Amino acid sequence: MDFPPPIQIPPQLQPYISRVWYAEGAAANAFPIFADGRTGLIFQQSGMIMSNSQKVLAHSFVFGQTLDPIILQTNPNCRVLGLIFHPHVLPSIFPLHAKELTDECVDISLLPAVPRVNLNERLWNTVSPRRQFEILFSYLEKLISPVDPGMQYATNLILTAKGKTSLKELHYHLNLTERTFERRFEQYVGISPRLFSNIAQFQAAIGMLESGEFSKLSDIAYANGYADQSHFIRWFKKFTGVTPLEHCRNHSILKTGSI
Repeated sequence: MDFPPPIQIPPQLQPYISRVWYAEGAAANAFPIFADGRTGLIFQQSGMIMSNSQKVLAHSFVFGQTLDPIILQTNPNCRVLGLIFHPHVLPSIFPLHAKELTDECVDISLLPAVPRVNLNERLWNTVSPRRQFEILFSYLEKLISPVDPGMQYATNLILTAKGKTSLKELHYHLNLTERTFERRFEQYVGISPRLFSNIAQFQAAIGMLESGEFSKLSDIAYANGYADQSHFIRWFKKFTGVTPLEHCRNHSILKTGSI
């Protein structure tokens, strides 16, 4: 569940953090994760596992781009705090190549630490979720360096256009060769510009699907630039592991639409 009242992201971190989320409850929770073009940081006070692989995750970890669908499973009485980063900022916070974390997560204690700051200890010794967010914000403020304006422009344009933008015109506008543009994009975002465009297209399509406002799947496919319904279904299954129909049934989405 989202934390009420809303947590305000400090102005100096808004170019880096797109949103925050919070969940807590007596029961165990499962969080399905699909490709959305974002990276982030999670702090969790329980034994969170990646159910696909049964991998036990660190209490504080940074994650990169998600391509393969995963499910994060928590134990009962677990508190989870999440910071979701803008697509292009990971190397501007942590000294790494974003592609190193694609479909991966890393214990934050294994990354270069802020001097004299024990992040996990401070978070565990703090009861208030609001204060825990403040600790995370303070931690990141000590790490950030300027974002790459070219990659910020590129990712914003691709997301705004829902993946339907000319990559050739984009790297021409940035005065970069195609290869230089691709290398820099992978360095800052973690995946190729083409794959990022596919994810932006998928996110637009799944948003339309989950709204329930469609008559048939082909409406969603053509509205979002897919060649046909089969093409849409293939990409949908690649990113979610299920077909659009199965996704609708799993999440009780079928409202006004029919498939």
